[in-house]
Amino acid sequence: MKRRTNMVIALTMAGMLALSACGGGSSNNGSTAAPESPPSSTEQPVDLSGKYEPPIEVSAWRYTESTYKYENGDSIGSNIYTKAYQEELGIHLNYKWTVPIEQFEQKMNVSIASGDLPDIMWLTNKQLTDLADNDMLYDLTDLYEQYATPLAKEILQQDQKAFDTAKINGRLMAIPKTASAVDGLPILHVRTDWLEKLSLPEPKTMQDLVDIAKAFVTQDPDGNNQADTIGLGLTKTFLTDNHFGTAGFFAGFHAYPQKWTTDDSGKLVYGSIQPGVKEGLQWLQDMYKEGLLDMEFGVKDRAKVTESVASGKLGMFYGGMSSPGAVIQDNATNDPNAEWKAFALVSADEVKAMPMGKVPVQLYYAVSKKSKHPEAIMKLLNFSMEGFAPDAPADTGFGFSPSGLPVYLYNFIGPEPAMKNLNAHRNVLTALESNDPSSLSSEEKTYYDKIVDHRAGNRENWGQDRIFGTPSSFDVIEQYVDEDNYQLDGFYGGSTPTMVEKFASLQKLEEEVFTNIIMGQSIDSFDKFTEDWMKLGGEQITNEVNEWASKL
Repeated sequence: MKRRTNMVIALTMAGMLALSACGGGSSNNGSTAAPESPPSSTEQPVDLSGKYEPPIEVSAWRYTESTYKYENGDSIGSNIYTKAYQEELGIHLNYKWTVPIEQFEQKMNVSIASGDLPDIMWLTNKQLTDLADNDMLYDLTDLYEQYATPLAKEILQQDQKAFDTAKINGRLMAIPKTASAVDGLPILHVRTDWLEKLSLPEPKTMQDLVDIAKAFVTQDPDGNNQADTIGLGLTKTFLTDNHFGTAGFFAGFHAYPQKWTTDDSGKLVYGSIQPGVKEGLQWLQDMYKEGLLDMEFGVKDRAKVTESVASGKLGMFYGGMSSPGAVIQDNATNDPNAEWKAFALVSADEVKAMPMGKVPVQLYYAVSKKSKHPEAIMKLLNFSMEGFAPDAPADTGFGFSPSGLPVYLYNFIGPEPAMKNLNAHRNVLTALESNDPSSLSSEEKTYYDKIVDHRAGNRENWGQDRIFGTPSSFDVIEQYVDEDNYQLDGFYGGSTPTMVEKFASLQKLEEEVFTNIIMGQSIDSFDKFTEDWMKLGGEQITNEVNEWASKL
């Protein structure tokens, strides 16, 4: 839930910076002075902590989604946010156009081609790069350094790797719509009541994982005297599925299918054709031969494999932080003796396995170089971020309406703290230890209450405890973060021309070859796949990806 405080009070505190057309002042909070040639063309001083007087108009564009609902005469162009921008900041936000998200990229490209740019734009990474290349964007580096509040900077830069995706040639060309990358890192989930029943140790190596899978299949952990249990769960879309996928497994071989990594020369290379993938496939093939995988994984979707968990037939899988709630909860509800634990990834050698996540920035807020008020984006950013202040009220209407509509979707500038959920885990644990939830946000208090309810005996909230409590998914994610043991996909741009033309068929080929190898086809077919991948468009895609990377 988004949180907002009373911005009239919060943004008019004495000592905030003023941006003036004739030079800069100083601030009691340690910010640097304004530049000699400020970006605003107004002849009146512009107080970044207060309102524009007289008000200004800022043009924009954006997409909407089918989840957007309105009441009381609201619309995307007139709602609690646009009214607050007008009343509290003196900014009239005027959308040149809004379209459903499915039409956004096409509409954006048409507008860019015609040169019809608003003051502030929602952009994908590709459009951000293209516009910056053509010198059509305002460089926000100095504005951000001088006028973004400490709170805004703390939120945006919780994950510096994600924040830096908005930089081109070292300059900040947009404000990234940050979210969490670490929430999506792969985790190994193991049924620990089975470990205890079979006197097995917790997994620390890839060989441990194989040994556990074998015991789960051969030693009747569910006690029904039938050979009906599965060691490691996979779906037919194992290369892309975040539940029952293989991203965490291959990371144990320092390999990253369908992601982009750097080679020794620093060039980006496609992870699926690297040698470590071949080794991982060989292990999966051996496990399949021994019956340690679901023999029908090639035709099962996520729903079918989830049924195996719920019915108590599956003992181990790679998933994400939400798996205890999204996948395992039904098993915990159905079986009062079932217990699972989240583990960090295991490695096939002495080098620690490092998970890889996707860059959690799909959208950027950029400013046209022709904008008369480029500093307005900083007022909007600071305004939005105040809702995440530690002392902000839980909700003053900017999160949900009184009837429960998610009005936070209307927010025009809406980055989120990259470590919000990890910090919620930490705060909830502190509150549980002290038996004092008074300092928790309303969102954190919800997690706290459900965990307390589970520990009082309600198995319906087992999943919440295993996500935000301890032991939990976030125990593992905290380990990744504290050890700085994670990385992000090296390519986060839009589809290159050859990707648009050929990538879908290349991915289909990859899925078919890898599935066939696991099911027994010669491991040497991997080598032919790598050759075919390059010949059928992969080489050109690699060149285009590296051309994109050269502009960062």
